[in-house]
Amino acid sequence: MNRIILIGNGFDLAHGLKTSYADFIRGYYFTLKLRLLEGEYELIDGLCSVEISNSEDRKLMEKFRWMLSNNMFRYVNNVGEITMTERYDTFFNDHFKYESRFFEAINKAIETKSWVDIEAVYYHWLTKIFKQDECEYADPNKLNDELKILEENLVVYLAYIQAKFIKPELVKDCIRQIIYEPFNPNDISNSENAKFEQFLINRLEYIFTKNEYEIRYFLSRFGWEYLYNHSDIDNYGESVVVESKDSEKTKSFDFIKHIQNVNKQRSIVPDCFLWPDQILLLNFNYTKTADLYLTKGSEFKVNHIHGELGNEKNPIIFGYGDELDDDYKAIAKLNDNDYLKNIKSICYLETDNYRKLLSFIDSAPFQIYIMGHSCGISDRTLLNTLFEHKNCVSIKPFYYEKPDGTDNYIEIVQNISRNFNDMRLMRDRVVNKTYCRPMMEVTTE
Repeated sequence: MNRIILIGNGFDLAHGLKTSYADFIRGYYFTLKLRLLEGEYELIDGLCSVEISNSEDRKLMEKFRWMLSNNMFRYVNNVGEITMTERYDTFFNDHFKYESRFFEAINKAIETKSWVDIEAVYYHWLTKIFKQDECEYADPNKLNDELKILEENLVVYLAYIQAKFIKPELVKDCIRQIIYEPFNPNDISNSENAKFEQFLINRLEYIFTKNEYEIRYFLSRFGWEYLYNHSDIDNYGESVVVESKDSEKTKSFDFIKHIQNVNKQRSIVPDCFLWPDQILLLNFNYTKTADLYLTKGSEFKVNHIHGELGNEKNPIIFGYGDELDDDYKAIAKLNDNDYLKNIKSICYLETDNYRKLLSFIDSAPFQIYIMGHSCGISDRTLLNTLFEHKNCVSIKPFYYEKPDGTDNYIEIVQNISRNFNDMRLMRDRVVNKTYCRPMMEVTTE
């Protein structure tokens, strides 16, 4: 039995990285302001424009350049007065103009909700074009061009974050423990319990029939040394052995007792009897934070399903992925490929990442851990494939606990439900909150 870790942007945020779309948009504006301070008077990139044309405004711009280049003026706040930085922000805003309705909608979403799903906003505008619903776009080409401009800026921003901040020191023990922890029998859906019991039987036989070298290697994948743990393993083995009455005194195992121990006396069962066979980190981010959790030479894998920064062989996939939506079905019937240019399920075919994922989920039963992924509908096609797959035995969300004690468990589950067609199956497979916990504990520091 295997484990898939769904890794979304919340995973990076939990490591203190400014990688949300809202962070990116703020970084985008900071870059524009910096370019003006460095000598430019006119900026236009297809998303917005800033033009400082008349002589009075240019004189004021020169003043900002001089004063904000001086550290004394950059950080000193004059009591009772507007700071020079605030004055510059106001000046910038007065000369700022949207060139893209799509980009304007993204910014309004950030203003009202403090967050945005750029890919969902893109699909909303794509459907408006398709329906000719009070939309300034005659066809999808301009919208696609604007999404490409955003993608290029996003890649530059995230590449900077990755190069400067993503280091081995970021690794958090609490997250590592979650990734490599044993299966919890309470997590397994009722309908798939037989698969879990078969896994328990297979693992018991494996540990007591393989040679010492193979067992050492198996334990080492999870940081265990056989030398220090073999007595616990052997003692437990003796407790579930049934000796045959024939003359050869061969041994067999009491599998029913072992299964009962796992379910009712978990503390006496060594962890190695419940570790996953394989672990796949399914990374929806473009950064490599997830890679920090694999040791050198590990046979466990990271699948960068949406591409990697700086890897031409695994290009960034930035678009929308909900083939189950009624509007998409109508759009797909059009004889116009421009509407399908940024549909994820089509972009997946540029690499073999999706094929490898299908091979993994077809190979054996698997549990899903959700770490920092909102499970929103912009990835609905892929998530539906995972969540309703015949080999999926449970879906366990690790939620975000806020400083005030509230959390987003229900919000995650609501989003998960939108990725199911069979709601009975959803209720069986999603682990209830009693057995879930935060990805990271809230600190009061």
